[in-house]
Amino acid sequence: MAPKMDIRVQKTKERLKSTLLALLQEKSIDRISISEMCRKSGINRNTFYQHYRDIRDLLSEVEGEFMESLFSVFTINGDSIKSVRDLMLVLLETIKQNQDMCLLLFSENGDKNFLRNILMFALPSAVENWVKELGMNEKDATVLYYYVMGGAVNVIEIWMKDKLSASLDEVADKLNSLILSSQNALL
Repeated sequence: MAPKMDIRVQKTKERLKSTLLALLQEKSIDRISISEMCRKSGINRNTFYQHYRDIRDLLSEVEGEFMESLFSVFTINGDSIKSVRDLMLVLLETIKQNQDMCLLLFSENGDKNFLRNILMFALPSAVENWVKELGMNEKDATVLYYYVMGGAVNVIEIWMKDKLSASLDEVADKLNSLILSSQNALL
């Protein structure tokens, strides 16, 4: 069992994270200074530096916590994920449940690679599955994964920019269809 974090440290970090997310609504991560973070959060610079090297380090922790929660969702739902569509539904549902934070993290002001990094975690298992179940060679399966995930990132970004107006099923079906079409083209 991991040691419990001091409640003061926890509250300080929560305040810094919420301030960062608020600032990301206004400007890009590269335009947020530590001075501004400290002033807006009411936390002094020394305290900031006790916990983080810089603003990107803080953003990395926010992203890491979201990734951990996402991985735990995939672990919990692992037995029910039988297809790409199932995987996309779980991912989209998690994004929707965390939509305020995700809209900021995936926005022009956040980390451009964050959504791509989320989808990349499935690379090894997808390649392994396609090699085993579809008889693809590993190189083609890897190329296919990069191709379809690039498209999936863009579809998810459009869905998010459209304020998640399409249903989860619609988006998952669209992604599944595109991925299956791409598979068939390579086979």
